[in-house]
Amino acid sequence: MTISPEVRPALWTMVGVFVVFKVATTALIVMASPELAQATLALFVAFHWPFLLVGLIFAAVPAAFWFRLLRVRAKRTRLLAAEWRTD
Repeated sequence: MTISPEVRPALWTMVGVFVVFKVATTALIVMASPELAQATLALFVAFHWPFLLVGLIFAAVPAAFWFRLLRVRAKRTRLLAAEWRTD
């Protein structure tokens, strides 16, 4: 099943609203009752660990690409400097 390009922005907006709502609600519960913060966060992780895992996987791919890009740029800079160095 493919999602048409016209529907994608609406889908990501809906997902974003759900994520922000869940995180904001948890933050409000923690701020309203700081003595129960540990239990609240434990329940949040217990109920949402699959989503957290998928989110980490989706975040790891761009992070790995960015890290590789930084390494390649640094290597290019070193090679250019070595090419023009006349020691």
